[in-house]
Amino acid sequence: MDYKKAQILRDTLMLIGFVIMFAGYFWNPLAIIGFVIALSCLVPDYLYNKCPHCGKRLGRNAGKFCQHCGKEID
Repeated sequence: MDYKKAQILRDTLMLIGFVIMFAGYFWNPLAIIGFVIALSCLVPDYLYNKCPHCGKRLGRNAGKFCQHCGKEID
């Protein structure tokens, strides 16, 4: 999985998790389920959000170049 797909998956899991957590206002177990889903967004972010050249984490870098090695990401 490349870093762009990992970022999309991370953002999607976070959004779905928060929506389910807010639905937990009406039924309490949904808040816990939503929290687990939102927390699971850290897995693809940690595993796949890396520079393809140097392998260092990109963090919240949305640029075209790696902030560590300076090479073009895409």
